[in-house]
Amino acid sequence: MPRSSASSRPPRLRLLAVLRAFWSANLAEELAYRANLVASVLGTVFWMGTAVLTAGVFFRQTPALGGWGFWEVVALLGVFNAVAGVVEALLRPNIGRIVQHVRQGTMDLILTKPLDPQFHVSFRRVVIWRGTDILLGLGLAGYALLRAGTVPSLASLLAFALTLAAALAIVYAVWLALMTLSFWFVAVENLEILFDSVYEAARFPVTAYPRAVRFVLVYLLPIAWITTVPASALTGRVGLGTAAVALAVAAAALVATRLLWNAALRRYTSAGG
Repeated sequence: MPRSSASSRPPRLRLLAVLRAFWSANLAEELAYRANLVASVLGTVFWMGTAVLTAGVFFRQTPALGGWGFWEVVALLGVFNAVAGVVEALLRPNIGRIVQHVRQGTMDLILTKPLDPQFHVSFRRVVIWRGTDILLGLGLAGYALLRAGTVPSLASLLAFALTLAAALAIVYAVWLALMTLSFWFVAVENLEILFDSVYEAARFPVTAYPRAVRFVLVYLLPIAWITTVPASALTGRVGLGTAAVALAVAAAALVATRLLWNAALRRYTSAGG
């Protein structure tokens, strides 16, 4: 018998088709609560305004923060907000539920589906309104460049795009690795709170911290790669060489997380014991 059109698609196209079905259903659901868009925009604008004012307080005392000028820091805050928007739109609604899946046994159902379990727990849902955080964050970064009189070159824009993609991959890998620990430890949701606390350090350039803290944020907890490096690329501080290193760090993080995920699945015994 001839195979169906869906089953005859290449694997990547099948995943895209599944992703489209997932997110279309989410969009239909979210459109029933359009007031969430207004609340999301107002909340994001308030947070960004507060963050910029806080930075302004710092710069009343010093002309530079870790070698960064005021508008360069504001650009970094924009990148911070854009990455946080991805976390809230995609990672928290999905990966944040892994603990619940393991505790309640719904992971059993996910494992029976003809779909890669990691893909399912990573991209099943999307909170579409939090996409405004991404747009507003990038808009703030662009406005900061305008006020600083900085015109990024094509090479800088390419480096920024690559380092931002690497940053999103690293954030995804860190989140998934932390939540995957729920296969071994019951109270792992506390690590989600820990990540939120550590991520706050990304609001400022890593060069503003003491050397020991800087080492941790670069090599142990890769917070520097999430905001400081993309913002540095956007402002012309680093180039394509650093972007290549960022992509290598992201690839290593994704591979390590995949290995951890596979090990967790081998350990999982299902809710029935």
